[in-house]
Amino acid sequence: MWKLLQTFVDIALWRKGPQDLPASGFLAALVLFAYIVASFVQVRLLDLHLRSAMVIIAVDVTMMVAWVWAVLAFFARRQRFVQTFTAMLGVGVLLALLDIAARAVQLVAIGPAENLPSFWLALRFIAIALIMGRILMHALDRGLLTGMALTVAIVYSTAGMIQLVIARLHS
Repeated sequence: MWKLLQTFVDIALWRKGPQDLPASGFLAALVLFAYIVASFVQVRLLDLHLRSAMVIIAVDVTMMVAWVWAVLAFFARRQRFVQTFTAMLGVGVLLALLDIAARAVQLVAIGPAENLPSFWLALRFIAIALIMGRILMHALDRGLLTGMALTVAIVYSTAGMIQLVIARLHS
């Protein structure tokens, strides 16, 4: 387990790529479970209702699956789906844990607030663009700019879809 965690840390630190993970459906399912749990804690720390938290996580995972599969299919790299998806989920768990730690510090130091501080959100966005962009760069055999552009598209389309679905639920 520690070796796997170290691999995700190495991917986040640009020392490895998704190709360094086994193409295992079981591993992908295990990391997906960890991603859902970490995301649930992360979202609940923002004091969202259980229903909203579940919707956010469901849309997030669905959009990630759809985007990764579609992008890999477009670039004729579908055989890399399991490794790429597992890498993105594993790094997502690490980033969620950092968010959880930042939110915990915020709650202890400042008290309840609607969002994490804007500098943290900007730093997290840059980290996501760089790390996930590099994962896509390796998966697609394209440049970092292509991977980062796709990552930004994934982030914004997921955020938009979450807003749309939550608005529909509350109307």
